[in-house]
Amino acid sequence: MTRDGKIERLPENIERLFDSYKVPAGKMRSEAWEAIFEKIDHKNFDEQLQGKVIRLTFTRIAVAASVLVTLMLTSYIYLYRMGNVHVQLARGEHGVVYLPDSSKVTLNAESKIRYNKNRWFFDRSVSLNGEALFEVSKGRRFKVLTTGATTTVLGTVFNVFSRNGLVKVTCFEGKVKVVATNSKSQTLLTKGMEAKTMGYALDVNKTQTTTAESKPAWTNNEFFFQNAPLSAVIEELERQFNVDIFLNTDTSRFYTGYFKRSSLDEALNLVCMPLDLKWDYSGEIIVITSK
Repeated sequence: MTRDGKIERLPENIERLFDSYKVPAGKMRSEAWEAIFEKIDHKNFDEQLQGKVIRLTFTRIAVAASVLVTLMLTSYIYLYRMGNVHVQLARGEHGVVYLPDSSKVTLNAESKIRYNKNRWFFDRSVSLNGEALFEVSKGRRFKVLTTGATTTVLGTVFNVFSRNGLVKVTCFEGKVKVVATNSKSQTLLTKGMEAKTMGYALDVNKTQTTTAESKPAWTNNEFFFQNAPLSAVIEELERQFNVDIFLNTDTSRFYTGYFKRSSLDEALNLVCMPLDLKWDYSGEIIVITSK
């Protein structure tokens, strides 16, 4: 009953409980009322407990999901955003890089490689722009990625040249698989074999130098050319001696011969004399002209 004398209506669920409840035989009315209120209190407690269990379970799931997402994001950042290693050599420089598995990479002048040290033992892959000799330790598959081809090995010695869209792979030991980037044509090279591609057709042949040699000549500071465009020979001179050369003559000519990295003057004479050319300095630039 309220203060103004009106009878306050009980909640519907309690009224239903009162209507359905009969005083058991042998019990007093006061005992019956106590039994009713005990049932009401017990029911409310069960509902509250169930709500707490549901909230607690949801909280645990949310925390576990948050931890899992954090671990996945951290792993992704560690493996794919961190650990990238870039090595780049300038003109006139040669260098050696040891990869995480002790594989050895000898870099020619004006060459660069990129790899990830964090995921190295899951993915042994190196991106190359320039020229390098690879001496690969045995283990998981090893890949060299260039613009025109992918070279795959297990453990071997091979040289990769990748400049101006041309890729040339030479095998010195073991077996080397070469796959052209665009055409997906492929070949398997063994010692003494070489493959060239611009990303489409693969030109495969036997080489003369790899039959007896275990490493390319450039690692010994010697550069050999067989019917090579003169412009390509001049580019190699610039690369090895860190100079700028202006070719003021017919650039469509071809050159067969060699030069050493020990002396610029001697190298220029070895290239120019067979083609009846002459060279001279014009400030800091070397100019090559016809005689």
